[in-house]
Amino acid sequence: MAIYPEWVTADGGQAAPAGPAGTSADAGDPEAAAADAAHTAEEAGAADTANASPDAVEVAATPIAIDDAPVPPPTGWNDPLTGTDGPHYWDRLIISESARVRRYKRPTTIVFVEVAGLTRLGRLWGQDVAERTLVSAARTLSQSIRTSDHIARIEPIRFGILLTETAEIAAINFIERARAACERDLRVASEVVGVAFGWASPPKSNDLADAVALAQKRLEAELNEL
Repeated sequence: MAIYPEWVTADGGQAAPAGPAGTSADAGDPEAAAADAAHTAEEAGAADTANASPDAVEVAATPIAIDDAPVPPPTGWNDPLTGTDGPHYWDRLIISESARVRRYKRPTTIVFVEVAGLTRLGRLWGQDVAERTLVSAARTLSQSIRTSDHIARIEPIRFGILLTETAEIAAINFIERARAACERDLRVASEVVGVAFGWASPPKSNDLADAVALAQKRLEAELNEL
């Protein structure tokens, strides 16, 4: 005896498939079938909502937060990520250098360098790429200074450089060399990343705090032009 699927009759004709369980839709009544299908979908949606946990609903409604820091912030006396000094060392260095400048009236220059665009680079290519770019910039800057100078990462994408026994005119020469070296080493990401500099020497008052404030102001001016 031949076995036919339930929608095939014994004489080879086709019978209407049975509707979903719990419905009485007639195959010859399209409106009734559509109404039953809509009713079934509504019941299924209500059941899913009832069974969903409150936590799942809350997670689905919460937007994904984007962290603006492409790299971890520096902490402590040194920065293992870039191999430079850390923010604590920089703070102590500024205190000691301020006392030296006031007492001996010797020239010194503060330089701030920011690798702008790392946040966007990290979002486009990932945190690893942003970190490698920052490390490359730190290496280039470290190679550009003398052994008597100091470099520290003081913020996530900002470095502080202290040029000892260097007047502002001589510091400009260093800045131009460092800028050219950074642009050369970062040329692969030049469409996204830029390097900004700000620098200043203490005024006649020999107050290093005034130099820090002026260097920050010049840095912000360059950042606005990138």
